[in-house]
Amino acid sequence: MSIQTTSLAFDLKSLTVFLAVVDNGSMTAASEQLGMSQPAVTKTIRRLETELGASLIERRVRPYRPTPAGLELMNRARDLLAQAETLQASVRDIGEATLPVVRIGLIDSFAATAGPGLIRLMRNYAKNLTVWSGLSPNLGDDLIRRKLDFIISTDPMTALGGVERHRIMQEQYLLVLPNRIAASIKEPNLEDLARSHPFVRYSVRSLIGAQIERYLQQGGITIPESLEFDGTEAVFAMVSAGLGWAITTPLCLIHGFGHMSSLTALPLPGRSLSRTLYMVAREGEFGTLPKRITKDARQTAEQLIADKLQSIAPWAAKNMVIG
Repeated sequence: MSIQTTSLAFDLKSLTVFLAVVDNGSMTAASEQLGMSQPAVTKTIRRLETELGASLIERRVRPYRPTPAGLELMNRARDLLAQAETLQASVRDIGEATLPVVRIGLIDSFAATAGPGLIRLMRNYAKNLTVWSGLSPNLGDDLIRRKLDFIISTDPMTALGGVERHRIMQEQYLLVLPNRIAASIKEPNLEDLARSHPFVRYSVRSLIGAQIERYLQQGGITIPESLEFDGTEAVFAMVSAGLGWAITTPLCLIHGFGHMSSLTALPLPGRSLSRTLYMVAREGEFGTLPKRITKDARQTAEQLIADKLQSIAPWAAKNMVIG
């Protein structure tokens, strides 16, 4: 199907200016109504007349009145602007309507902490929600294969075209130790911890595990003994049982709240390390909905920090960045 394009002699804004002049009977009154300068109004009318090849305003009389050509344009312009307003309202209604099904994927740490609050807000515009949780790489694949509509992930998928991404939050990594180990050291040092105790690590199949692994390698820290797990719950259970130490994030700290009586959370010594969470969607398919979900996710994360993290690790809450 071929689409023919036509170069029009006017746009909706110029029609609005023309109608304001006709309705008010003067350039000055029209400029005041529109919040434009009088020269700008005059220039718009002259350009419109030039493009249409017809005089539109009878300027020899006061107040101004339309010429026969101007009268024709006036009647048609009102209809055009009314239709444009109806179209705009209709598109906005569709963009903000309650969708029958929304499919969203959340990384585990977000799903287990901010997930309930986000889903509660999303129910305002989604009648049925399908929520998957998992590792960032898997969620990204499901988005590409159209199994999911939106994902909240630490992978911005910058190498992929045709997606839009919106930043939700950034958090700094931290250290978690069994209370027994924390009580025995004055200032934690990663090299000393690695030599003395097993490192409870996230699987390198996950982005969090891969990021921590790069951090340790870049710092020249050798891990002689480690335990590797896919999820936060297992990592925190191992550290809580005194089997080793871990590097994790504030969201994961909230996720592992049930183990906190046996743990001590401390700032990561040495170089800082952070991760960013994004809302990612296929570009242009859902109008303003990706931005709306992003706004709700930020609001939920902010509330979570105030309600939970502030009491667990206020220093970590202070370093959280929303948006």
